[in-house]
Amino acid sequence: MHTWLDGLRRAKKVASLLRHLDAPARKVAVSRLLESRKARRKRFLRSTTGPAGRLVFVCHGNIMRSAFAAAYLRQLAPQHAELIVGAGTHATEGRAAQDSALRVSAEFGVSLHAHAATALSSLVLRSDDVIVCMDRANEANVISRHGVDQDRVFVIGDGVISDAADRFVDDPYALGDDATRAAFHQIVAHTQRWRQILGA
Repeated sequence: MHTWLDGLRRAKKVASLLRHLDAPARKVAVSRLLESRKARRKRFLRSTTGPAGRLVFVCHGNIMRSAFAAAYLRQLAPQHAELIVGAGTHATEGRAAQDSALRVSAEFGVSLHAHAATALSSLVLRSDDVIVCMDRANEANVISRHGVDQDRVFVIGDGVISDAADRFVDDPYALGDDATRAAFHQIVAHTQRWRQILGA
């Protein structure tokens, strides 16, 4: 059960988010904050029904969360590996996975040693791509900067049928292995639903 303290924490988090976004991204974030659960669910079902395009997992630098999500899902559904992509809104092309991500991904049977970061701006996004962001800031930046169909942009927890309360995976960068491990556990929990969308 949510308490007033939970509500206060969420409000502070939203205030911090809006403060760190530029004006176009802030406008997108506000519209998504106001989107009802029902509307979000309808958008998800409408945009993920039919032939699958690519799943593009997006975080900030593509050296932790989206790198792990893409690599993990490729192992779950190797026959669809070419349809699973990772990228970062602020990625430095070719950058290796962060040290903590390298260590912790191995605990999940995933190797990121060959990973090289991809900037979202370097991808040619297609009309049937579904873009799966790790948090609200990623979502707002993707929609405001990359000219994509915003109906096909989601956060990773939108794919969970039960509509999990924690739809976002916070950035564990520089927070140590425990934070990375917690983030990767969240990603694993959410990934099965995105696997189904690929028909795996």
